Amino acid sequence: MNELIKSDTKIQIDFKPSAIEIKNEDELTELVNNTVKHYKSLVFSEGDIEGAKQAQKSLTDKIKLLETKRKEIKSQYSAPLEAFEKKIKEYVNQMGEAKEGISESLKQFESTERDARLEKVKMKINELCAVVGVDPNDITILEKWTNKGAFTTTKGELKKATSEEITGTINGIVEKRQQAAVNKRIVEGYAKAAHLDPVSWVILLDQGLTVDDIMTKIDQVVAEQKARLAKAEEVVQVVKQKEHVPSVPIDQETGEIQESPIEEKETSSTEKVVTLKLKGTDDQFFLLNKTIVKLGIEVVNVSE
Repeated sequence: MNELIKSDTKIQIDFKPSAIEIKNEDELTELVNNTVKHYKSLVFSEGDIEGAKQAQKSLTDKIKLLETKRKEIKSQYSAPLEAFEKKIKEYVNQMGEAKEGISESLKQFESTERDARLEKVKMKINELCAVVGVDPNDITILEKWTNKGAFTTTKGELKKATSEEITGTINGIVEKRQQAAVNKRIVEGYAKAAHLDPVSWVILLDQGLTVDDIMTKIDQVVAEQKARLAKAEEVVQVVKQKEHVPSVPIDQETGEIQESPIEEKETSSTEKVVTLKLKGTDDQFFLLNKTIVKLGIEVVNVSE
């Protein structure tokens, strides 16, 4: 026979609930009551310790007699139940092994189906990315996009809601890219207007700074430059008020201000050539040089 167990299969068990009856219960009850009454009435003194121990042992033996009989009956009563449980558990384990095999097959089927759905999602992403010029590898595929619920039950195609969500994700990347380009142009233009190298300022965008942050920093740099130029011009104005107008020696090959002193040389009745020994930082000399050029002060060659 190749019949299988069904959900309505009847499991026939010959089970007769048995009653456990103490045949001489009345007699035993009277014996117990008398025994309890007897031992409760006993009174022992410090000189009768031995008698107390004997009474305790006698009563323990009587209790043990009752407990032994209880355990004997319980063992006999439980034996059929234990045998029954063991047999049923064997049946359950056998069918459980068959169930595990089916479960593994279902997992494999589900994995194969999910892989197929994943390929459809990738195809959709590649198709949309090609239109807007986005790298498909920049798209993080969400697990819910590959769930059964994200596809139609008839043709197994992506549902409209899923396609729209994927499209929204791609458009979000496009918008970020466009905004980044706009931010770059703003920073470049602002830096150039301040006569600063825009490259070093654009890099700050990649470091997480906002356009407003960068523009604030550019304003600070411009303000510091203006302050240094103003201070340098004050120095030049003070020098112009002196009797001799200083002529600062400049290296003709490098364009740098020479720091070595030279001799004073008079060229005419209205113009004077004065040698100075200057001390300062590179930035200060740079600003001083720009100011000299701005004021139109002539720089002459220095002769030994």
